[in-house]
Amino acid sequence: MTKKSIQKINKPKKKRPVTEISRTEVGYDAFDESWKVLGWFLLFVCGLILVCCLDDDTSLSAIGVVVITIGIIAGIYLVFLRKKFREKRLERVPKMLHEGIRYRWPFGITKVHSYEEWAESINAGHFTIGPRAFEFRLGIEKLSFYYNVGNAGERVKTEDSYKYFTENLLRVDPMIGEKLPKYSKSNIDLLDKRCFYHLSRRNQLIVLFCNMLLFLWIGSLGGMEAAILSSLVCGAVESIVFYFLIKGAYYNYKNELALREALPDITGPITDNGIGAIKPYWGFIYLVIVFVINYLIQYTLIWMK
Repeated sequence: MTKKSIQKINKPKKKRPVTEISRTEVGYDAFDESWKVLGWFLLFVCGLILVCCLDDDTSLSAIGVVVITIGIIAGIYLVFLRKKFREKRLERVPKMLHEGIRYRWPFGITKVHSYEEWAESINAGHFTIGPRAFEFRLGIEKLSFYYNVGNAGERVKTEDSYKYFTENLLRVDPMIGEKLPKYSKSNIDLLDKRCFYHLSRRNQLIVLFCNMLLFLWIGSLGGMEAAILSSLVCGAVESIVFYFLIKGAYYNYKNELALREALPDITGPITDNGIGAIKPYWGFIYLVIVFVINYLIQYTLIWMK
């Protein structure tokens, strides 16, 4: 074997860049069953209301008909159509070429935006660090580099495609690197924690809503026993939710401070159009607002009868 052939064998292959930008997330959030559960819940509630109206021989108001119709359509979409729409979106992903980014529209229509256009849009501040992705906008076009938490392989692919995207941008504007957020494991972990705390607050709000329905049902029984039972049961649920909201607000506060150190102010999630100053304290603000509304409703129901 000649020296030239040995060098050819030992020469590492150049890694091919990931040029396609996924339109949907493929981490664990992509398979979040809570959306399907919410869809079934909407269909159940809307069906229950319709059955009750038929049994009582009562008619819904015009607003009621609109609300029920929207609820049924939303439920059908979340249960049966959401996955199919995701699959259709994955069939038409933007692709990074040397001259720009190509988009495939329906009916075979394609369009290309140059990296110069994207650099101008980024310099104008048209990008954010969203709860699940780095999001860049150019008119109606949108590029999302998803974190893909829970799927290491797809996460690496996204990191490679983001690297190729930044390389092309630096080719047309060498100074733009100072504005672009860094796609690193430490930053993604912090952003994933932020999303977790947001979802946790959403789930606690759903629990409080269900607890309010339970409160109304127990209160409708009447008498001192119903008042004591609602105080014990509903009060216990509210105490548990109160504890988890305080805990989440505290750790969300610490996480937001860590994000301030990890990401520069100009990247969007910190400034947030002027309201970034309150972002670390949002968990506590949310806690106060939710419980003030909750207890005002209960006070109205109990004492304003």
